[in-house]
Amino acid sequence: MQSITFRDLFDHIGSQRMTFSKRAELLSGQEVELRGYLAAMHADPRQITLAGEAGVCPDCADKPVAYVHLPGFVPGAGLFSPQAVRLTGSLSYGFAIVAEGYATFLRLENASVATGLRPGLLAGKRG
Repeated sequence: MQSITFRDLFDHIGSQRMTFSKRAELLSGQEVELRGYLAAMHADPRQITLAGEAGVCPDCADKPVAYVHLPGFVPGAGLFSPQAVRLTGSLSYGFAIVAEGYATFLRLENASVATGLRPGLLAGKRG
């Protein structure tokens, strides 16, 4: 599994020119870990997304927002917060209509909250 960022999935983040990156397609089908902020879409609150910015709604933001859909993901208590979460799952790129009935182009399927310490986190020297 590899850890990725929204910059791996999108080009020109934060501008009207934002597009999916070539790497998004190359990563499709791979198990990844992605850090972001949970948000429910206003148009349909069953559409849970992981956004690259805190406190934004992909439906009503003034500028395009980098996000991935999380089909089938049911967030636990406290996950909708200003704190970032790390999710793992299988990245899927390409048009699809998911079981909840909405269309999506970029998904993190079978997403779950990443747990445990990351390698190297405690690699500092002791005094």
